Amino acid sequence: MIRKTGYGITTGAFLLGLLSILAFHSAERAEAAFNTDIIGQTAITSFKSMIDVLEFPPAADETDKVWVLTAPDGEAAFWWRREAEDGRMFDVYLCFDAEPFVNAGLDLDKLPMEMKGMLDRGKLMLGKKLSQEPLVYDGDITPLTSFEQIVKLDRDAVGYHAALDHYGVTVAEGNIVEWAKDMSKNDKDLVFVLDPKIFLDAGVDPGKVEGWAYAKVPLEDARGRQYEAEKFLKPFDLK
Repeated sequence: MIRKTGYGITTGAFLLGLLSILAFHSAERAEAAFNTDIIGQTAITSFKSMIDVLEFPPAADETDKVWVLTAPDGEAAFWWRREAEDGRMFDVYLCFDAEPFVNAGLDLDKLPMEMKGMLDRGKLMLGKKLSQEPLVYDGDITPLTSFEQIVKLDRDAVGYHAALDHYGVTVAEGNIVEWAKDMSKNDKDLVFVLDPKIFLDAGVDPGKVEGWAYAKVPLEDARGRQYEAEKFLKPFDLK
């Protein structure tokens, strides 16, 4: 039975109207939060500055519907989604050559199950699924506007590393692509960061991985406490 409200409309219609109003104001609040998010906005402007000086700018991969930012040495890359793609396993990836790790003792059979499926044509890949929300563009689809979508829809994936004055996107726990807030004051303008645990557990000698430094990195936990953790690093000075 359909009941009438005191305003001469059905309860169902009233609720639909109310939900529409709430959704509209929720979107307004989300947009306002995005526009006033200093870390998020600076992550965008610094990302633009970084990709603007790359010798080879991010390229569109038409098959996977992603942007591909390739490291200057060609041995690592950052992928991020360009268009919505049903059935995609991940939205952001770190892709890197397997050979330096294999030569340093990596036993591919000892990699975690979820990573074994991410070995393709000599490349290892780490990634994660981000927001289920659709990508909505106001204008052209570019590497920067797609990156803005990450900040807007998946804000927790974007962070600031105070010790190195870097912004970054976490593509899997402890695995990050970072870039300098100000390249004129930093000699590590672009850095690919890998958590070493899965590689050490699979037999890698960390001192023998060519093209990657193995070093302690200053970090900060959720409570603001300082600590250090060892990482594989592939840094580049772009300017």
